[in-house]
Amino acid sequence: MNKIIASAAALALVATAGIASAETYGSIGVQNSKTSKSDSSLNSINARVGKKITPHFGVEGEAAVGTNSDTNATGTYKQTHRLGAYAVGYLPVTENIELIGRAGVSNTRLKRPEGVNMVENGNAFDYGVGAQYKVNDTYAVRGDYTRSEYREKHGDSDTVSLNLVRKF
Repeated sequence: MNKIIASAAALALVATAGIASAETYGSIGVQNSKTSKSDSSLNSINARVGKKITPHFGVEGEAAVGTNSDTNATGTYKQTHRLGAYAVGYLPVTENIELIGRAGVSNTRLKRPEGVNMVENGNAFDYGVGAQYKVNDTYAVRGDYTRSEYREKHGDSDTVSLNLVRKF
């Protein structure tokens, strides 16, 4: 699945490389995921790269690495990584504010207690909303919420993130 996600993100970026109105951006930020089955709260650092193909549509890829562990009655959990590829919709509200919606797929890996399998680990369908405030022509601040629904009854997670976005 990781190869599929990486290939889809690379193909989307290459396919849009020649579009004159395309805007490339990257971001770095922090996020927190609350998980249902493992009942944990996991923080991570994320990086995104994307291309806004039209004023209302784009694609982006995301990678995140966990920064903390959370311990509960079943043991200790830590996110090792998360990779995702998304279609992104933009709705301008003012000159400096736009609403964002995104949907895609991700793959998450958790370090988890021995013998615990049915947790938020593996492939998921993701969807979410957010907003972005343009500070100037180069930088923006973005906050968003993403819901991940994992395959094979592995639960779900709710992730909030705050990112500094740079347009290239």
